Amino acid sequence: MKRFVLLVLIGFAFSIFVPPASWLYADDLASGARVHKKFKLLAGKKEDRYDLYIPFEVTRPGRIRVYIDPTGSVSGSGEFPRLWLVDARIFEKVDPSTWNKIRHAILDNAMMNYHPTLRLCKEAGEWLRKKIDKLLDRDDKPGWYHGSQKLNEKTPLVHDVDDKELRKTEGRYLVMLRNASSGEFYGSVLITFPGEVWEVEPDLEAAYDRKPDLAVERIQIDPDNRVLVTVANRGPGKLHPVRYSREGERVIRLEVEVNGKKEASVPLAEVDPKYNLVYKGQPVTYRTEIHLSQPARVMAVIDADDIVAEPDKQNNRRRESLTPRTVSTASAEPGKRAKRGSEGGSTEAGGTVQQGGGMPDLVVSDIFLDNRRRVAVRVENRGAGISPDLYRANPAVQIRLLMNGRGWAYIPLAFLDPTGALKQAGGSVVWTSDHVMREAADITVVVDEGNRIPETDKTNNTLTRRLSP
Repeated sequence: MKRFVLLVLIGFAFSIFVPPASWLYADDLASGARVHKKFKLLAGKKEDRYDLYIPFEVTRPGRIRVYIDPTGSVSGSGEFPRLWLVDARIFEKVDPSTWNKIRHAILDNAMMNYHPTLRLCKEAGEWLRKKIDKLLDRDDKPGWYHGSQKLNEKTPLVHDVDDKELRKTEGRYLVMLRNASSGEFYGSVLITFPGEVWEVEPDLEAAYDRKPDLAVERIQIDPDNRVLVTVANRGPGKLHPVRYSREGERVIRLEVEVNGKKEASVPLAEVDPKYNLVYKGQPVTYRTEIHLSQPARVMAVIDADDIVAEPDKQNNRRRESLTPRTVSTASAEPGKRAKRGSEGGSTEAGGTVQQGGGMPDLVVSDIFLDNRRRVAVRVENRGAGISPDLYRANPAVQIRLLMNGRGWAYIPLAFLDPTGALKQAGGSVVWTSDHVMREAADITVVVDEGNRIPETDKTNNTLTRRLSP
């Protein structure tokens, strides 16, 4: 009898575990998860565990929560799989050749930037197994260890990161899933943490019970004949604040077309700076810089790139025929704003006021990596100075960044040039992103994508460079 009890305590049969569709915490964490990925934990054994490795980057102090939502298993025996939370200091004493193999294994799979799950290379797996196995019998855990628990726990693993720890770890953390049993385990891992990315697999997001429902409710014009767009979240789900990103490939944008021509493309963070759309029933009216001087057909589309999983996609766009209250005598085309001068005259400048002495000429002169492998952009003004009004424009003049041809970031002029260097002829500014390059990529920068600034030369507003870390 004692031997039987002992075997039950030491071993575990997967056949007795029937995972429910979702745990208590899954729905709650899903609404705020920055990483939500599916995984398949294949069979291993005690002396050769099967390991999966999920890196992520914390950018400020706060709480990390890691939760496993099981979806199935294959019967087997052995100790139940576990998850471990560690930071990158676990690799401090590994020899350079092994570290390079780990790094290249990630880069070759082109998934480091997307917080992947992947099988560790043999050398790294052996080294990690030996090092972590030593922890099991230790009371004093190393500094890089931040907790461990079985994958069938019904509560998340929680760890709080303070300023001191953040400086030591440089924000680099890893979740490790380890299987020493002869069975297999399937599910998804949810990680919430203070960071800048949002990487949720689309099919997982689509399965959420409560999803947001963004809709364009109205398109109208104000007394100045500027186009107004009202957007709402019709629910029932929450549009979590982590979705309000200005960088990355999954930026939610509002696009406005006038007579079939795109005149505005702005990120959600600019449309809704107060986060009213997080919850149902708080519509937001966005005042564009599009000025109508004659009747026009206007279309607005929220989530133009189909980023958000929603119950209804039909209400994401709306078309209206709009007629200005007073038809302007200026010759501005539909979709262009004509600002009045101090004496009641008009200046056609696509929503801008230019300074005397000629027109500016903004040039993307360089794209490069700084010493921390962050993407940096140099913009020069080779013409006359640009108006200070552009730094306060609403919506802002945008600089767009693309990675491998896909939209990555929108940078307002005031953020690109906070000191106003481009207001002067010959001015130059360097803007550095927070994005650290992990693999080679083509970076494209487009200054004044909406053609809001009249310039002597528009052909130099775009530059593409291939950068390698």
